Amino acid sequence: MTTQDTPTVEEQLAELRSRLAALEDEKAIRELLARYGYYADACLDDEYLDLFTEDGAMDVSQGGAEDPYALLRWQGREAMAAFLTDRTAEHGTGFAGRSLHVQGNNLTVEVTGDSAVAAGYSFILHQDGTAVRLVSASVNEWRLERRHGTWRIALRRRRMLGAPDTADVLRSTETAAGR
Repeated sequence: MTTQDTPTVEEQLAELRSRLAALEDEKAIRELLARYGYYADACLDDEYLDLFTEDGAMDVSQGGAEDPYALLRWQGREAMAAFLTDRTAEHGTGFAGRSLHVQGNNLTVEVTGDSAVAAGYSFILHQDGTAVRLVSASVNEWRLERRHGTWRIALRRRRMLGAPDTADVLRSTETAAGR
């Protein structure tokens, strides 16, 4: 700062660069989550898997089982590929073009260096004949890492509405920010 407490041109430029980098990170993260849904719906499994880190994980509420809040977990590339053939996520006949994974609703993002946490809502809709039905409504915590300049998903923690830790998932960005 100068003696008059007016930022120098260099200080202003540094501040603008910092703000631009933050906006670019948030845009890249929102794009990543949009592609997550798009790749799932289009059955682009290789592209879908490439959104994750090599040791990436899915940690999700089971949904329609006897205990809808029981947790299922897949971690690592091989397990994630198995996830795509599991009955809970299977890309079988009639899936492509009939499902909508809608991610990033009410999304909050907290970026710290090469790590980020995002939280928000997601919905899965599926066409049955001429009707569209809601398959899933959930809250999500996304743990993201920037690797080689690209944001990747390290962990997706999804909880069905009403799960015991739903509020914790929704507060994940607040927690990451120390609020």
